[in-house]
Amino acid sequence: METATNVNPPRKSKKKAWLIAGAAAVVVLGGLGTAYAKYDLFKSAKTIYLQAEAESMMKFSSDASKAYGEYQDYMKPYLEKPVHSTTELSEIALDATIPDPQAQKILDMLGKAKLVMQSNIDEQKNQQSGNLEVHLQDKKLATLEYFMNDSVMGFKLPEFYSKYAYMDLKDRDALKEKLGGEELPKRFVSYSDLNEAINFNQDELKTVMTPYALLYADSIKDSQVSIKKDVSFSEEGLKADAREITVTFNAQEGAALAKQIAEKAKADQKLFDLIYSRYHNVATLMLDSGYKVEEISKEEFKKNYEQAFDDIIKDTEDTDAKSTDQLRMVVLVDSDHQILSRKLLLDEKEKKDQLVYSSVSYDKGAETFYRYSLHNLSDQQNGEMSFTYRATEEKDKTKGKFSILMKETDQPILDLSTTFETTKQDKKTIGNYDFALVVADEYSSDPVALTGNVTVNETKTDNGVDSDGTVKVNFSNPTPDMPKGFSFKLKSKAEFGKALEIPAMTADNSINFAKATDQQMMEAQQEVMQNTDKFMTENTELVQQFMTP
Repeated sequence: METATNVNPPRKSKKKAWLIAGAAAVVVLGGLGTAYAKYDLFKSAKTIYLQAEAESMMKFSSDASKAYGEYQDYMKPYLEKPVHSTTELSEIALDATIPDPQAQKILDMLGKAKLVMQSNIDEQKNQQSGNLEVHLQDKKLATLEYFMNDSVMGFKLPEFYSKYAYMDLKDRDALKEKLGGEELPKRFVSYSDLNEAINFNQDELKTVMTPYALLYADSIKDSQVSIKKDVSFSEEGLKADAREITVTFNAQEGAALAKQIAEKAKADQKLFDLIYSRYHNVATLMLDSGYKVEEISKEEFKKNYEQAFDDIIKDTEDTDAKSTDQLRMVVLVDSDHQILSRKLLLDEKEKKDQLVYSSVSYDKGAETFYRYSLHNLSDQQNGEMSFTYRATEEKDKTKGKFSILMKETDQPILDLSTTFETTKQDKKTIGNYDFALVVADEYSSDPVALTGNVTVNETKTDNGVDSDGTVKVNFSNPTPDMPKGFSFKLKSKAEFGKALEIPAMTADNSINFAKATDQQMMEAQQEVMQNTDKFMTENTELVQQFMTP
């Protein structure tokens, strides 16, 4: 009897085949997933655009949070601790040949002068004090002492008058009479007061604004978005492959979106509370401090708030149904969903491709570049307001350039450009800044133009910051009677936690400006005159230099 041949494969081979098939499936699906994420296969133009916007907003939020956090860290010791600082300005050098001998003498004197300022600030107690000393040829020539808290402000020139002259806002009625009806506050408002009044939590702002981003995303139709692949992006040395996405709003679609946003904002209690609470905080602070502010009620504020959005809604309803105007937004997006550039273009009847806004923004390795520009529809060729920043980071060194440009014609109103290089070494930061500035002069057809350099060396200590630097400025078109340039050195030292004391005002050491009698004013005048004569006698050589032609 013959034995039948077994034609079934071994079970072990079946199991191996399934494993191979499963692994192949994982590879295929993984590849499709990567292609979907990286190359946006199977995605619509709208989906690609919205993903790029989402990535852009997340990056902006991250950058803003980081910058705000760094600012808070920097300001924290100044707001929470008393700060004592010393600033010294010296080695003042003037590049000038002045025809007037007297003016030339003054310039020569400045070259031998030194200004030293002591400053004490306690934001928690709203107090500050200090003095400004003028030194000439290594000799202290004169001093100005000052102090201030939330209601009292005073100063003293000890070389000329032995007492403080001060005013107290508690005497505001008497001061008002002396100053000819000028209304004075009850107290002086400090930076920390305003900062506390308007401060907000980033999560609070994000919670309020997120629904509007979602509304925008939901409102866009597939027909409004088109995409062009294999487009080249080139800016400031960066070249990259990109996709050009165009989002178009005709007049009716733009009006519909604006109406949706306005209707939502009008009914948005969280948005209203965010805005009103800050207004109320600032108004209350000013009123409690005695400033003349007319605060409207919450009901009136709400009425004005709603009316503002009702006006927008009415404008959208008045949109011409036959209008052919349209707004186009063109963005270039790379394979990492980063928006590299953005343009807003307005098309109106015969006027096409009117550039309203443009921006470029990218982070590629060590390179960071931003440029944001608003363009003048009345003068597309020349009208512009822009901010540009570029930086390259290499280990502890950062090199870059930033500029601000404002112009309505071919002549700028403001043109500031700065190239910089900063190096961080442990607790020390070294900075070098070259700048050029052009500012329109309303009294002359020629603008004010200058160039210069600033160097700064800053070192963090256990309880403060030490810094020193130099400033050099050269005028590009000086007149014959003006310096060609000037330079000086600057040195400062800040110490955190060093307590300060405001001197107590008594009849022996001060004179109250609001309550001073005629007799006291006469005595003060006599003392000033006597000390002036004494000052001139002690500085005879200096006085003679000015008196001699």
